[in-house]
Formats: sequence, C-alpha cells, structure tokens
Amino acid sequence: MENCDSSPAPSKVSYDPGWNDPPSFAYNAQSTAPNRPRNILNKRVAFPLSGNATNSMPPPSINLPPMPSTLELQTPIQNIVPETKSEEHIELDSESTLKEVKDILLQLLESSSELGPKSESIKKKITTMEDMWRNDKLTKIVQLRMRELAYALRDDTPKKADDIHKALMVDHVSAVCSWMPGVKQLIYHCIARSELLAIDKE
Repeated sequence: MENCDSSPAPSKVSYDPGWNDPPSFAYNAQSTAPNRPRNILNKRVAFPLSGNATNSMPPPSINLPPMPSTLELQTPIQNIVPETKSEEHIELDSESTLKEVKDILLQLLESSSELGPKSESIKKKITTMEDMWRNDKLTKIVQLRMRELAYALRDDTPKKADDIHKALMVDHVSAVCSWMPGVKQLIYHCIARSELLAIDKE
C-alpha cells in the first residue's frame, strides 16, 4: 500500500510541446493587468452652463475675405438695354416717310405673285398700318424702324428686315401687333426667294 502513494505531479512538463499539441490555458490565473476604466465612446458630454468654463476654447480664427456690402452686377445695364434716341430728337417727315415705306412694300407685294391669295391679306395689313400712321398712333421710333425695314427689303437684305421686325414686336407690340403679321409674311417670302436665287447661282 505504501507503493500506492504517488508523488505530486510536476508543475511543468519536461519536454517542449510539439507544433500540433493544444495550448495549455491557466483558467484560474488572475489577470495581472490593472483594472482600467472603459472608454465609453457614445457618452454625451454636458455643455458647460457657465461661460467661464476652463475647458472651453475659442474656435480658431479663420482669415476670410470681407463680404461685399452690395452685389456687383456682372453685366452693365447699358449693355443689356440699347440706347435709343428719344422721340423729341428724331427729325422725321412723317408723311413722306409713310409714302416711301408704303411704296416699297406694295411694290414688293406686286412682284411676289407666288403669294397668291395671301397678297390681299397682306395689302389689308399695310392699309391698317397706313391708317394708324396717319392718325398719329405710331411713334416716331416705330416710323423710323419701318423705314429701315423697307430699305432692307429694297436692298435685298431680308434677314436684316426680319431682325427689325422682331425688335418692333418686342419693344412696340401694342402699336404694331395688328398689322405687322402681314409685313412678316412679306419678309419671309423675300427670305425664301433670296435663298432660292442663291441656290440657283450655285
């Protein structure tokens, strides 16, 4: 029975563990690392109630350029609205100008047999323009622009006449809206005819 007493097992193995031996864990070992408080990352920090908080630091100053007191327009107004002479400074013989404009328009209308039945409608519009002209319902600026339009058609530059017609429809629509559609038809007919002549020359 005396031989049954077993000597205490050695605390360490006398051989080096192999590469596939399981590691030995000390389950009852006490942690040697001191207890450190956990960092709670989602904890809110209370805003200091008093203005004399020691931890509050003023935000760093950023040198920004001063804001302009008034916004500067990129495009000057005089470039948007073209300068026009006032009516008082326009020297224009209204009666002779009307005769000149009417003669040019009617002459173009008579030479445009391709318009067919549209000619009568255009002629009525020209008559309406004449009545408003004689009754002083058209300003001197409108009369001057109509003379430039007629000269452009006479000189075979109908696209220039079209530009003048569009400007009149924008700036003086109330004065020209009743008769300008007839003049527009005549202008477009002249544009089409000049384009056909240019094709034939090629």
